[in-house]
Amino acid sequence: MALRTKIAGAALAAVLTLGAAVPVFAHDGWTQTSSPIVAAGQVSYVELMLGNHSNEHKSYRIAGQFPVDNSKVYVTTPAGVKSDITGTRFYTGEAATETEPAVNNYFISSFKSAVPGAYIVSAEGDSVFKSSAAASRTLRSAKSFVAISDIPVIDRVKALKGFSKQVSTDRAELVPQFNPAAVTPSENVSIQLFLKGKPLADTSVDIIRRSNSEATELKTDANGIVSFTTGAADYYLVRAKPGTTEAKVGEYAKTNYEATMTFTVQNKSPRLPGVASSVKPHIYVNGNVVAADSLTVLNGTTKVDAAFIRKYVDAAYTGKGLVSLRSAAEAADAAVEYFPAVGETRAAVAVYTK
Repeated sequence: MALRTKIAGAALAAVLTLGAAVPVFAHDGWTQTSSPIVAAGQVSYVELMLGNHSNEHKSYRIAGQFPVDNSKVYVTTPAGVKSDITGTRFYTGEAATETEPAVNNYFISSFKSAVPGAYIVSAEGDSVFKSSAAASRTLRSAKSFVAISDIPVIDRVKALKGFSKQVSTDRAELVPQFNPAAVTPSENVSIQLFLKGKPLADTSVDIIRRSNSEATELKTDANGIVSFTTGAADYYLVRAKPGTTEAKVGEYAKTNYEATMTFTVQNKSPRLPGVASSVKPHIYVNGNVVAADSLTVLNGTTKVDAAFIRKYVDAAYTGKGLVSLRSAAEAADAAVEYFPAVGETRAAVAVYTK
């Protein structure tokens, strides 16, 4: 995987004081989805993994079980609603017995939705490890991503923007500045690292390919960003482990932050034949197709009558005449996504109200 790095020496302008730049040699926890694109109404499975012994803990190898006793699993919807799905979690292996331990089998959570859009999975943990020398706290953020679509192909979901939300602002978090459900080989992409909601500069970020555990270390720039070119089709694990001197008397002497995310590079899929039946897109509101007789497309902007906004998005909307669907919906704190036309199927504009 060809990679390039943007390096800057600026420190994080925050209250936290970063500890010494010494690697924290502990296993990483990560999540990975069974498929990056899932048809609406079908189940998305999320695997909870724990690993890396080899290559100075920069590998994709399984080395244990995700610590579930101090973790929860969430999914954030296209509308920005974060829901707890910990209760769906199940174990894939045999339970431990008096003679046989539970080995490196893993746990799985799941969810399903009929609403097309960008979904962010985050497993979050908080644990304190006590040794004979000192105790340390670890805050974990393990993210993965699913595009749910009416037509589950790359071309239909490639325009989704909702994966770049921050969803774990009380800890370190990796946020893709690209669509991790529709990325293909040889694309130039970026990932931003945050600590408690603020970009974290001059921090190591590793990108690891699953099939061979090939790892490359980058450093974040002044805005907490690393940029690189995607490799061959495969799963990829991204990890960062900043440490701080945050302490609590009598409980722990330092705090380690662990941020991981996975994404899947896919080969480009063949284009579906045919031409869209209409230049006017379908309109989804919270996953339901709604009629918009006034809909028109002017210079690439989808417009509807103000009455449509009042009926489906914001009853208090005061606009008149034809208005931009995106502008009016976003002004009402709704999210908007675009699904390009594929084959003979029209494009779609999806609106998500909370």
